[in-house]
Amino acid sequence: MIGRLRYGADKVTHRDVLRWATEGSARCLRRSDIGRIEAGYEADLALFKLDEPRFSGAHDPLAALVLCGAHRADRVMVAGEWRVVDGAPVGLDLDALIAEHQAAARDFA
Repeated sequence: MIGRLRYGADKVTHRDVLRWATEGSARCLRRSDIGRIEAGYEADLALFKLDEPRFSGAHDPLAALVLCGAHRADRVMVAGEWRVVDGAPVGLDLDALIAEHQAAARDFA
């Protein structure tokens, strides 16, 4: 966002930001097996719902994700396995974890 303010939205687009975060990050790590959705690459995906009010003004779904603060994925796949489904971690009792965390927090208070 700072780049867009400084250089202009036409100079730093949402597509640039996505490319920097994916292919650019892979290059920084010197990895040629990640950073793209393509056969032979690791299957890591994050899927987001765009039905919240903050996304309503975006004309482009990709721009909505990058510019409107998508922060909670509906589904996440890591190395070809679903790790988050319907916003919840797979195979984790989230209610029990929260209760355990609350109890630990009370003990430390």
